Amino acid sequence: MLFCCRFRSVRPLGLGGGWFAALLLALLLAQIFLVAAPVSAQTTVLSPARSAPLEVAQANSDQPPEFQIIQPGDMPQQGGGADAGVDAEANVNNALTPRSTLTEEPIDSEGWARSGFTGFIDIHRRLRQPDEALLEDGLRLVTADGFAPFNFRDRAGAPIGYHVELARSFCEQLNIACTIKVVPFETIPDLLVDGEADAALAGLVRHPDLQDKVAFSNVFLKRPGRFLTLADSAVKTDVASMEGRPVAFIGGSAHEAFLRAYFERINRVPVNDLHAARALLAEGKVAAIFGDAFQLLPLATERSGLFRFAGAPYFDDYFFGDGMSFAYKAGRGDIGNLLDYGLQKLAKSGRLAELYARHFALDVYAAY
Repeated sequence: MLFCCRFRSVRPLGLGGGWFAALLLALLLAQIFLVAAPVSAQTTVLSPARSAPLEVAQANSDQPPEFQIIQPGDMPQQGGGADAGVDAEANVNNALTPRSTLTEEPIDSEGWARSGFTGFIDIHRRLRQPDEALLEDGLRLVTADGFAPFNFRDRAGAPIGYHVELARSFCEQLNIACTIKVVPFETIPDLLVDGEADAALAGLVRHPDLQDKVAFSNVFLKRPGRFLTLADSAVKTDVASMEGRPVAFIGGSAHEAFLRAYFERINRVPVNDLHAARALLAEGKVAAIFGDAFQLLPLATERSGLFRFAGAPYFDDYFFGDGMSFAYKAGRGDIGNLLDYGLQKLAKSGRLAELYARHFALDVYAAY
């Protein structure tokens, strides 16, 4: 309407006036478009950006693979709290955070490969090459917390521990992109079954209730039973030498069952937690503590030097389980092969032994 009225107002000017009106109209239209253009551009800039799809590093990419740690708040909580599903011994372990040897200082992986360090991966087994599609897709890993020294949190709340660094090294070894989420422990089997995660590193063990749901990779770490004594003690830990001696252990644990089976004549002293056991040993009220080697490791590496491992480690799959491994959805043989393949490469390179050296201050597999 504005254009119409303005055109009529100049019509009486004649032919020249018509040209003048046309020129005026053209200038007016140009001014409108010049004003409108920046507004349109500004609207485009301020419009919400769509989230770009995750770019997964190719197996042969020159770029370093992505390893992203996702905090618990980024994933809906299912079931109980973060501590649910974690056994009492793990909670004790959380309080007894070990002295870590993790540093930024480079360690020679090849040297560790030749070191003769105890390993559980058969590096001579022939495995097929993982599917290229799996390498391109990367892995969605999950872990839990409250299970030191394997997966727990630092003072800032960030997930750390042997499992977190093992996951990072695994993905770097295969040059694949990975994410790892911290989730409640008891939700892990369902996350694997529902396809919301590809694999888990959280200390999940073989159990009859899981045999149709969850499968496991090759074992990369075993958790033997060990005796811990006072550093200045000359106590021998063979069956005959331990006869009649008081030994503390967590009551109701697999380690109590092991002692009942193989050390029938010791004086058994059950306790509620390792703090109580430590106090008894420090006061000389027991000759030794028997328990999980990794749970006893913080005591064996105390700065006070009060305690030491004694004798040799005891391996027993029946009492102490098969060991630590990746868990994944049953029936996903392709993922299982990928996990075994990556672990074998880590073992061959010496990286598994190096990771152990970085995270644990003492060799729990050695005889002392």
